[in-house]
Amino acid sequence: MPNVKEKSVTRHHSIVNNLVKRALFGAMYVATMVAAIIGNSPIVFACVFSVVLALGLREFYTLSSQIKGVKPQVPVSIIGGISAFLACSPSVNIGLWVFLPIWLILLITELFRKEEQPIHNLSFSFGGLMYVALPFCCMGQIMQLGNYYLLAFYIFVWVSDTGAYCIGKMFGKHKMSERISPKKTWEGIGGGLAFALIAGALAAHFITDANNPLSLNSALWMLYAVVSFVVGTLGDLVESLFKRYLGIKDSGSFLPGHGGVLDRFDSSLLGAPAALVLLEAVKALSEAV
Repeated sequence: MPNVKEKSVTRHHSIVNNLVKRALFGAMYVATMVAAIIGNSPIVFACVFSVVLALGLREFYTLSSQIKGVKPQVPVSIIGGISAFLACSPSVNIGLWVFLPIWLILLITELFRKEEQPIHNLSFSFGGLMYVALPFCCMGQIMQLGNYYLLAFYIFVWVSDTGAYCIGKMFGKHKMSERISPKKTWEGIGGGLAFALIAGALAAHFITDANNPLSLNSALWMLYAVVSFVVGTLGDLVESLFKRYLGIKDSGSFLPGHGGVLDRFDSSLLGAPAALVLLEAVKALSEAV
């Protein structure tokens, strides 16, 4: 049997390996996302985000199927979700109205499935589209306003999440929502908010006028960062609520060491619609003046 020292060395190696693996796959994830957003290729953006969306929907419906009696329409919902996203992306630019025929198809298809819980099935089929596909459609709409707005959104989420984690780890004492996410503290939220404000100020300084068609000033950039962080944090809590209900740690294994697609995009799923609303409001106000 291994002695205490050998166990300690093995544990240390395991921790180091996990950190290396997490850093490597995290860097690959960030590089892929950034390249897809600022690569000036609508086709590449549509392909990369369609794959991620499909994986996210598959995770959602796989988890939903663990609930007794629930059998969502997986193929139809995934195809519908991708179709809706492509309709909202710069390469097509049709709009969100495409959700209407998708919902009708789901309703009609359920009539002929002869399942015992049609209402539950439809609820989760629609739920996946609303929770996962609709935010991706909002990302496509943000890209149409300017690709650097979507890049800034992700940077705000990543930076503020990192700030919240670090500050919470060092100074966190007061639990924010112990029932849902025991590790989140109000100190961490304060740290994330501070990092968001700094990221917003830096965005205002470094993003050029050519990449800022809505002419966001420093105050609006910082507001954009704060909205992305605050609503994104709520998105994190929503996903934590789902996982706690199902009794699971990760939604999947999309990125080794990071979890599933829903784990990586939990903040974005609520944050993206809020970001789009803010940007559209700024656009409407600037056009009205």
